[in-house]
Formats: sequence, structure tokens, C-alpha cells
Amino acid sequence: MEPDKMTERSAEELDRLRKLRLFAGAAPAFWAQFTEIALELTGAVQARSLVQLQGRWSLLATAPGSGSSQRSFLQTNFDERAGRALESTAGLRVEGEREDGTVHLLHPLQTEDASAPCLIELRFGADKKALHEADFWQRVLPLLADTPRLYQKNLAAIHLRQDVERMREALDLLAVVNSQRAFAPATMALVNEVSSRLQAERACLGWVKAPYVRVVAVSGTEKFERKMQILQELEAAMEECRDQDEELTWPAPPDSTAVYRDHEMYANRSGSGCLLSVPIRDDGAVVGVLTVERRNPPFTETDGWGLRVLADQIAPRLHDLRHRSRWFPVRWATAARRGLAKVLSPKHTWLKFWAIVISAVLLFSLLVPFAYRVSATFIVRPDSLAHMPAPYDGFIATAGVRPGDVVEAGQALVSLDDRELSIERAETAAEIRRFHSQAEQAETEGALAELRVARAQRAQAEARLDLLDHRLKRSVIRSPFDGVVVQGELRERIGAPVSQGEVLLQVSELDGLYVEIKLSERDIDLLGDSRSGAVVFASRPDVQFPIRITKVSPAARADQDGNAFNIRAELEADAEWLRPGMSGVARIDAGKRTLAWRATHRIIDFIRMRLWF
Repeated sequence: MEPDKMTERSAEELDRLRKLRLFAGAAPAFWAQFTEIALELTGAVQARSLVQLQGRWSLLATAPGSGSSQRSFLQTNFDERAGRALESTAGLRVEGEREDGTVHLLHPLQTEDASAPCLIELRFGADKKALHEADFWQRVLPLLADTPRLYQKNLAAIHLRQDVERMREALDLLAVVNSQRAFAPATMALVNEVSSRLQAERACLGWVKAPYVRVVAVSGTEKFERKMQILQELEAAMEECRDQDEELTWPAPPDSTAVYRDHEMYANRSGSGCLLSVPIRDDGAVVGVLTVERRNPPFTETDGWGLRVLADQIAPRLHDLRHRSRWFPVRWATAARRGLAKVLSPKHTWLKFWAIVISAVLLFSLLVPFAYRVSATFIVRPDSLAHMPAPYDGFIATAGVRPGDVVEAGQALVSLDDRELSIERAETAAEIRRFHSQAEQAETEGALAELRVARAQRAQAEARLDLLDHRLKRSVIRSPFDGVVVQGELRERIGAPVSQGEVLLQVSELDGLYVEIKLSERDIDLLGDSRSGAVVFASRPDVQFPIRITKVSPAARADQDGNAFNIRAELEADAEWLRPGMSGVARIDAGKRTLAWRATHRIIDFIRMRLWF
């Protein structure tokens, strides 16, 4: 910057702003420095950085950090003015808000996240010198506006480089482990490499030997005494990590909810100030634990992430080497011993007891027959069912019954609106009188042709009158016999139109009800000569009613469930509550069958249908 233009924006502040673009710290520290540099670089009296999250503006940083009055900032219509500032690349200038002559400038900031727009708000004093300088608008504001975006891009690049570096280290360690052909050398190579790369004093690998975790490798030590107290405390810390199935870092992070009791005890006993334990998982189960310890510095989240990646990569290889490193007769003997132990050892008493019970049940199911009944669905049908259609096109006037109501012969069930028919009848009667008068007049005048026409028209009107009288008489639909209404809820349709022939009600007789059973054709051969059984109604599942089969249909009928035979049966018990349409489950006697046959005859029939044997 030219010397004459460094009155309020020095070259030192511009250099600080350029360095801030490469800042690698956390966001709060960045915004605090950014707001402070913006204040000094622009010559403003006060400055603050804001971000819009979920439609509301929040403060990121303020400069000066202390002693500044929040009331001095722009307050009225802030959301509206902030929106206008975001729409303009040059920002928004607001003057004359207060009597002190201050000017507010709202300028948008460029960020990587378009869903969280940011603004810098600057308040200038009464002199407003910076606002009139071209360098302020051409260099300073664009430089400020672009800084957050460059900081975020640089921070993302740093994180990406760290992730790539950790992945590279994990792959290098995996290559070292894969180069070994036995479990012990592979574990020693692993702990030595981990200890060296993390600059740790010691790295230990514990492997699950049910039900505990046992240390199998310690960096820098080929042999160790398993009875040492310090080693037992290390294994307890590993089991603590295994039980919680998550990475444990000691000292514990402030926001962690994990248990660190054994880690704390081991850290105090061993003198290691910092611990990091990572579970090694194979197929979702923890098979080992890798623990790294050093005095300082504490392990970071990045260290934990890198070690976790390594553990996920080496777990299958170590598990395979552990299994293959054992001598094959030992592997076979171990498998045989485990199988025989389950059969012969007294530890499996309940298993043996249930094996004996199951065997007895199988024999019982194969040899002992029981009475067998074929299951099928049924529905109660009436011998007589009257359909009550609409006699003509019209509208429902009244509905005196509902489904389930018991009715008598001749009882009015429903009536249609007859007002239009009555009016039409009156008009037709008037036409008859008019045609009669015309016929008499034509007869008096001797007009034979007109007399014949008048008489024909009168006869036509009289026929129409007879039709209207017939319809008026049928406007009230009555029950043809004593029975019960089984279908037709018309009280909700009063005033609704109906068409001639449309069935409005169904009335069934209460006498002569029978049970219609629908039996699948795959079970018809099991029926044999049996003519007895029992039914259970859905409304009365606690009571069985005996039935007697009276008729079996000679041919099967196809429906959506397949072919079935209709069987007619009579109830051998009185039930006054019985109504047409009731349904339930029927069971027909089909001889004696064993439990094994009942359980397997379906699948056997299926296989025979497919293989024909």
C-alpha cells in the first residue's frame, strides 16, 4: 500500500490479514482475529461478524472485544437490511440512524457453506474518511470478504492431508503385518511399528482368550512374565476397552461418558501419563485390544482415528494368523474335544435333558395316533333370502329398519318419496277430465274424428293413471315374510336417489338356517365316510357346536384361494342368536393320525407333486 494511504490501514494489518487466510486453528479463534483485523484495517469504530443459522442471525465475534456497547450497532430492521446486503456484492450502507452521525456498513462475506451466509458489520464515526477512499472499496473490502472462504478451503485441505497421511501410515503398517507368516512375529512387528510411529514408550497387543483378554505382544520385549501385577492391570484396562467396545483415551476428554477406572489405575501404576486403547474387531466382534502409552504429549483425536483405521485393517489378517499358527492335529483335537465335552461332560446337563425329552417327543409323535379333524371356514346361509329392489327411480323418504332387525310379514321396511308421483297423478286425473270433456263436445258437434282422438287420449291418460297408482302403492316396501334384515343400511341414505331395480334390502328367514363349509380340494380325500364335526363361531369362540353333514357338492368351485368343495351341514343344537352371514371355523372328523403325520403331510404332498413319487 502507498505510504500516503496508510493513515488508518497499515501494511502490517494487511500482512496479518494475508496470514489469517492460512490460519489452521479453530473457527472461534479465526473469527476473533478476523473481526479485530477488519476493525483496524478499515478504521471503523466498532465491528462485528455475524452468521445466519436457520433463519436467525448469530454473533461470531465483536471488536473491540470488551467495553463496546452493543446498542451502538445497527438494531432496527436488521433482518431486512441484512438480506439486502447479501443480495448486493457492494454491501449496504446505512446513514443517519442516530444523532451522532455514525454510518453503518453491512458487507457480505464469502464462505464455502452457502446455507450459512455471513456478514461483517462496520460502524464508522462522524468523520467517515475511510468510506470516501477508493482504496477502501477496491482493495480492502474485497480482501476482507474473500478471507473466510480461503480460510475454510485451507482448513479443509489441511484435514484432507492429515487423513491421507494417517491412511498411508495404516497401509504401511498393514504391509508390515502382511509380510509375516505367523501370529507371534506379526504381533511383534505390529507393536514395534506402532510404538515407533506414535513416538510411544510402549505398545501392547491383547488377544481375546475366552472369556478374558491376554497380552500377547509388548513392544521391545520378546518375553514377559505373565504373573506380574502391572501386566494384570494392563489386561484389566484392555478388558475395560473391550467391554465398552470403543476407543478410550487417558486423560479422558472432558465430554466423554465412558468408564476409565482401570485405565486410570494402570496409568498411575506404570507412570505413563497418556494412554490410548483401540478395540480390534473382526466380523463385528472384538477379538483384541491395542494399547499405546507414553508420558506426553496426550493422544489426540487424530491419533485415535489413525489407530482405529489400522485396527480395522489388520484384524482379519491377525485372526487368520492366530488360527493357522496352531498345529493342525491340535486344531482337530480341540474341535473334537469341544464336541465330545458337550455330550459327555456334566456341565451340559440341561442340554442332555432336553435332548432326551426331544427324542421321547419324536417317538411319541411317530407312533401314537390321535383323532384328527380337517379345518375349514364356514358361513351361515338361509334357505330363503328375499331381495327388496327399488320399484322405480326415486328418492328414499324413510328407512325404518337396520341390518339385524327382526321383521314381520307385511311390515313397512322403507318408503320412497311419492310427492312427485302424487302431483303427476293429479295432473293425469285432470287430463282425463279434460279429454272426457273434449270427447263429449266432439260427440255433440258430430265431429267423429275429434271424438275418436279425444277418447284415445283419455284411454292413454287412464293407463298412465293406473301406472302411477301402482307405483304409489309400491312406494312403501314391505317384508314378504317373518325374518331378519341381513343387508341394507338405509338410514344414512335418506334423501339419496335410487334406480329402479337397485337392491335396497335383503331379508332372510330365521327358519331353515344351515352351515355352508368351504373345504379345500387337497383335504377332501381325508373326509372319507365321516359325517360329523363341530363348528366355532367368531362371535362365540368359547363354545363348540356339533354339526351333521347332509350334503357334499359333487364338483369343486374355483375362487381366489383355489378350488374348494361346498359342504352343507345342519347344527345339532339350538341357537336363538344365530343369524345369516355369521362365520367361523369348522372342523370335520377325519379319522386318527399321528402328530408326525400332521406336521409333515403338507410338505410331503408338496414334494410328491413336484417329483411324482
